[in-house]
Amino acid sequence: MNQRKTYALVLTALGLLLAVAGPFLPGGIHLTPIGPPGAGHVTSLVATDQGDILAGTQAGEVWRLRGGAWTRENLALGGQPVLALLGDPNRMPVGTAAGVFPAAGESPLEDRVGSLMQTELGLLAGTASGVRLLANGRWSAPGPVANIYSLIGQQRGDGHWLHAGTIGAGVLSASAAEAGAAWQPNGQGLPEAAKVFSFATTQGGLLLAGTDQGVFWQSRPGQPWRSLHSALDGKRTLSLHLAADGERPGRERLWIGSDDGLSSLALAEQGETLAAEGDPRLADSAEWQPPFGIGAIVSSGDRLLISTGAVYEYGPTPLTGWYWISLAGVVLILLAGWIMPRPEATTADAASV
Repeated sequence: MNQRKTYALVLTALGLLLAVAGPFLPGGIHLTPIGPPGAGHVTSLVATDQGDILAGTQAGEVWRLRGGAWTRENLALGGQPVLALLGDPNRMPVGTAAGVFPAAGESPLEDRVGSLMQTELGLLAGTASGVRLLANGRWSAPGPVANIYSLIGQQRGDGHWLHAGTIGAGVLSASAAEAGAAWQPNGQGLPEAAKVFSFATTQGGLLLAGTDQGVFWQSRPGQPWRSLHSALDGKRTLSLHLAADGERPGRERLWIGSDDGLSSLALAEQGETLAAEGDPRLADSAEWQPPFGIGAIVSSGDRLLISTGAVYEYGPTPLTGWYWISLAGVVLILLAGWIMPRPEATTADAASV
């Protein structure tokens, strides 16, 4: 009887361990969808200074992720697709397919606004017909006419510039100190009629551009663009994001969103020189990669999130099939209860002696 009791107690302890540990067993670092639930196609993604994640959708909604829960912002955008978010939409403008919300300026924009950027000159909006600048309550059109997809600022010790990525006209650039000056073509070295979907700047202020034909970098406007890595040449790069490289303290890693999924590349920067260290590597195996191209990549703390139809998080996940381990633990507990000696059986055995 004592031996049966010992076996039962051991099985009980092992069963409890398996039942509780199942959900916490590591399954590797993967891309997993996290929502927003039922929100439709995500068209814009940003991280706020407070650590929240904001997602704009094709249906004209803005969702906020805070503390692991999604909530919908109470905004009246008329159902227009949300294409550009600067930050908290209750305090900052939102770019939609029908202009900027809330309407601003004496003659509010009614064009598609695919990108927004706040500068010392005023608010910049990238539209289907060119860059627009809101300053002193008025919108102006510095020109030239171009379909603007992305905007970024670049600052180095010797200058401060603004850049616009276009659909079919490469990169347009302007000095950040000249409010009314026309933006100039800045495409030397880029493929002809390049579509520029995304930008990023390194710690030292070098500029990266993601295009329909690869990733290129430039030290300053007027200098030639150079291919970052031959393995990326010819591939459509929709989003770029630079973050600290956890494997190399003090260095940067470039996260690349493309039609093939999420990948990363270690960078080495020295002065006005930028080079890739090694080859691009996929962040996850093919079965875990999202089914659509990755339109945006953001980080908040130690979290990396992407938009690709839905929002995905890249990070540690539970072991696939962990519930079978927990179920095995439950079975062991039930088995332990079956072999545990009953009090009446123990009493009967004692009486017979």
